[in-house]
Amino acid sequence: MNKSLDLIGVDGTSSGWIASIGNSKKKCLSTVIFSANLEKLLSDYPNSVVVIDMPIELNKKNYLRECDVLAKKYLGKNFQSSIFIPPLKKVLKCNTYQEANKLSKQMAGKGLSKQSWYLKDKISEVQSLSKLSINIYEGHPECSFKMLKNEPLKAKKKSVLGIFERLDLLKKAGLDPLSISLNIDNNPSIKIDDILDSMVLFLTALRIVEGSHFCLEKRGISNGDDNGKIFI
Repeated sequence: MNKSLDLIGVDGTSSGWIASIGNSKKKCLSTVIFSANLEKLLSDYPNSVVVIDMPIELNKKNYLRECDVLAKKYLGKNFQSSIFIPPLKKVLKCNTYQEANKLSKQMAGKGLSKQSWYLKDKISEVQSLSKLSINIYEGHPECSFKMLKNEPLKAKKKSVLGIFERLDLLKKAGLDPLSISLNIDNNPSIKIDDILDSMVLFLTALRIVEGSHFCLEKRGISNGDDNGKIFI
C-alpha cells in the first residue's frame, strides 16, 4: 500500500449523510462530517476509497440479491432485520409506493417493503455517483461490527448496551470514537448509531485497501443479474 488514499465510511440519515474520514497511510480516523448532498461530500475527496451503507448494484429481475441472503445468514436470526431487500432497478423509477409495489409484484412476484421505498431517494443518489471517478463499495455496518467481534453481537445498535458494545469494538480496533473531531451541526436527524456505523465502515475501507476484507456475493455462473456485493 504505497499510495496515500482518503478512506471514507458513509451512513445515511433522514436529512443527509454522515461520513467518517481518515487516511490509509496513517490508518486513523481524523474527522466526522455531515452533508445533505452525497455527491458534494465525495467530490471533495477524489482520491478516495468509499464504503457506504446503501445498495449499489440493483437486480433487474430477481427479487432477492444473493449478497443480502448471505448477509442475513452471516448476522444470524437476531440481527437479520437490519438487512433490507432493495428495489429492482426499474421499480426505483416509480413515482409512488403503490406504483412501485405493483410493479415489483409483476416483475418479481413479491411486493416492495415500505422501508425500501422510503430509501428510494438515497439509493438514487448512490446510483448517480457513477460519474465520479471514485472507488465506492457497498458495506453493511452490522456485518462489519460482527467481523470485529468475531462472534454475534449482544445487543441491537440503538440500545444503550448496543452503543457501548460498538464503542468498545471500535476502540479495540484502534479508533478512539470519543476523541475524534465532529464537524457536524446540532442536527436532530443525526443519531449516535449513524456515527458509529460510518466509523466501522471507515475500518472496512481500510481493510479493502490492505486486502484483508472479505466479500459476500453470488458465486458461480451468472445470468447478468444479481451482481450485488457487500464488503466486510
